[in-house]
Amino acid sequence: MTSLFAPRSIKEYSNFLAVSGELEKHFIAGGTDWLIKNRRSIPEMAVLFDLSKMTELRGIEIKESYLRVGAMETMTSIHSSALIKLYAAALTDAALSMGSVQIRNRATVGGNLANASPAADTPCALAALDASATVFSLSGSRNLSIEEVLASCPNANTLSDGEIITEFCTPVRKGYVSAFKKVGSRSEVSIARVNMAVSAKYEGGIFSDARVFVGTLGRAAIRCLGAEKALALHPSLRDQSFKSALCEFAGQMIPGRSTLPYKKSALRALAEDLLEMLGERGKASEKSGEKGHE
Repeated sequence: MTSLFAPRSIKEYSNFLAVSGELEKHFIAGGTDWLIKNRRSIPEMAVLFDLSKMTELRGIEIKESYLRVGAMETMTSIHSSALIKLYAAALTDAALSMGSVQIRNRATVGGNLANASPAADTPCALAALDASATVFSLSGSRNLSIEEVLASCPNANTLSDGEIITEFCTPVRKGYVSAFKKVGSRSEVSIARVNMAVSAKYEGGIFSDARVFVGTLGRAAIRCLGAEKALALHPSLRDQSFKSALCEFAGQMIPGRSTLPYKKSALRALAEDLLEMLGERGKASEKSGEKGHE
């Protein structure tokens, strides 16, 4: 018979995990992806862990020089957070773009990463923001980069048996701006066909120390180093070089795919939108900084 555990704390989770032994384990955060994939294929001797009651996996706060976001925070709570909008705007963009209101009310940031869909929105944003994920198991806690959580194949992660994501920590850095954008098949409730997130330091119209991650090119959140170098160029060269680097990257990641021409076209459009968003946010940030010193 399938068992269901609903721990309310890390301690309770540890106790339940210990007694579950070698049984097959399923972890449910918001359940929006899990129910679709597993509702007809749960083995009789499996254990389901409902993580929704674990208050330690919630919360949005500044801790020292980091923005902490609990893994069980929903897309709605994320895009509604003033702290996230201020310090991690790309994550706000990604959460707001995901699915319907009903989905955003249930889907969690930890579940979105663990599910590792190539079309997932928040992994790109988290990776561009240089967030780390804290994961917990009976062996203790450890910190991983977003890239380390994601496996080299789609729809898979590198978490060990019984290991769950508990929180994300994003560095709070003065003068940095970020943005996320995607192209989908519909204007609303759309799964991404191409998505991208960018974070960079902005000073007087110049970008530096950029991080650029693209999704849907075979797997989630792949870093594009060529696009990062292009962003640091003088504005007269930057825009076209940025677009070209992204198109070259797509050709390397999905060579020969019938969707490649579409992906390249979509990446050019995303690049243009993101450059505009980053520029506007950079100017607004500099303006607010000037006012703060008056």
